[in-house]
Amino acid sequence: MRRKVVLADDEPLIVKGLSKLIPWNDYELDLVAFAYDGKELLDAIAQHQPDIVVSDISMPHFTGIDMIKEMKRLELPVKVIFISAYQEFSYAKDAVAYGAVDYLVKPVNKSELEEVVRKAISLLQEEDEEGKRRHKLEQLERKAGEDEIGSWLKQLTEGTLSLHSDAYQTLQEMMAGELRTVSVIQVDPKGNDHERWPAQTRKLVEFAIHNVVQESLLAYGAGYLFLKNGNYTVVLDHDEPDMPKLLADTLIRNIDGFLKLKVSIGIGGSKRELTQLKTSCEEAEYALGMTYFYGMNRTLSYRLPEQRKDSEHKLFALQLDMIKAMIGQQWETVLAKLEELMTVIESATIGNRKLAVSAAFSSILHIAQEVKKSGANLPEGGFDIQHLQSRLEQYDSYVELSEGVREILQELYDRIDDRSGSKEKTLIAKLVAYIDEHYREDISLESVAAIAFMNPYYFSSFFKKHMKQNFKQYVTDLRMKHAIKLLASTDMMVYEIAEEVGYKNARHFSDMLPDSSGRKTAGCGWRQAASGRL
Repeated sequence: MRRKVVLADDEPLIVKGLSKLIPWNDYELDLVAFAYDGKELLDAIAQHQPDIVVSDISMPHFTGIDMIKEMKRLELPVKVIFISAYQEFSYAKDAVAYGAVDYLVKPVNKSELEEVVRKAISLLQEEDEEGKRRHKLEQLERKAGEDEIGSWLKQLTEGTLSLHSDAYQTLQEMMAGELRTVSVIQVDPKGNDHERWPAQTRKLVEFAIHNVVQESLLAYGAGYLFLKNGNYTVVLDHDEPDMPKLLADTLIRNIDGFLKLKVSIGIGGSKRELTQLKTSCEEAEYALGMTYFYGMNRTLSYRLPEQRKDSEHKLFALQLDMIKAMIGQQWETVLAKLEELMTVIESATIGNRKLAVSAAFSSILHIAQEVKKSGANLPEGGFDIQHLQSRLEQYDSYVELSEGVREILQELYDRIDDRSGSKEKTLIAKLVAYIDEHYREDISLESVAAIAFMNPYYFSSFFKKHMKQNFKQYVTDLRMKHAIKLLASTDMMVYEIAEEVGYKNARHFSDMLPDSSGRKTAGCGWRQAASGRL
């Protein structure tokens, strides 16, 4: 670390001699200014803020004692080395008592100056280390304080903090604003791929988000941050009603700008009483749940849900119309009524994702059962209720749910009156195309059976009947086919190829690779080629 030095004496020749007496650069010292009286010296110190001053103790305008007193008054951390004549010894000793590093008697020799300069550098280094220790301690103390405050606020939002506790009294004293508002920040499941992040990456991301939020809070009054249910929760203590929305918009921009992460933020209602933070937090979480209906990467403020009437009657009427259209092979009518049905479900369940999924599931189930009761010819095998519901639950938005319901009803419609077998052929072609597109993923017999609107047992038989091999073997052969191409035409490592074709365990993948004759063996061929890249 380089440091700055100012040299001062009312005799220019002495200043010039000091500048050449020792190799200042070897000590990582830069001579930034020369001064020839006390006033010039103080001006140079104010302008350059040096680390070390080497000065005659007795100069015009200001004495050495005056200079040290002024630097102490200004709280300047400068190390001063005085040069004095023999008759000024006692005066120089007084200067040391006031904080000078040391004094040298004129004429100054090289070894004495180097020794006292090294002493000044050593003192500066000690102060640097002490400053670092003090700063780290302050950071730890501040972090501990923030963690404690966050813990109290978390308890308050959960309703578990006693209103008679010292913690509650402290929070009341700290939060002096007219309003308190809770906001909840969620990393969006779409656009971030965070489900695949390893634990270490998640911790780094949490730390980074924490820092961005803390920095952003500085411009919006008093704000406090803590983790709750895996989401960052912010309590803003403010006076202006629009502050929470402004802060949330800033957080979305900053987190995206600095971390390239998409987040959504739910904002609760602003409350005047500290005891109402629990309600504000519940409202923020409710508002955040609205991203399912309105989309992600946005701020959503809490609004009271509207009361909706006669939804059940409308749903029943639309389901009946769809059943008639399915039986009568009127697909365009089915689609038109489905659009109305999903609009009614959204209106009736807005803000409640589970209820929306449940209503969609019940509608599909009712339609399928009534179609079958009507005498419409459906192939055997039925559908697996458990996997149907899990399929609907996997969608991240109401738009995706609506599209999923349409696909399921399309599959059901396509299977009505399949006497010639042509629809079965169309369905198996559709399933094969789906497998070919998604074989890199964690694809399973159950998940594809749900897409085919069949239970897994019937689907297994149906697949083998048309493809002349079971589902698992088909997927394995498909993955191996692509893996062998990659082994032959790329320099990818085996673990990379394993991941590329859908295997999480590279060792299991390498055991599956066939040799050059097509046999699965540890002998030679492709297995040997692969072993060279492990």
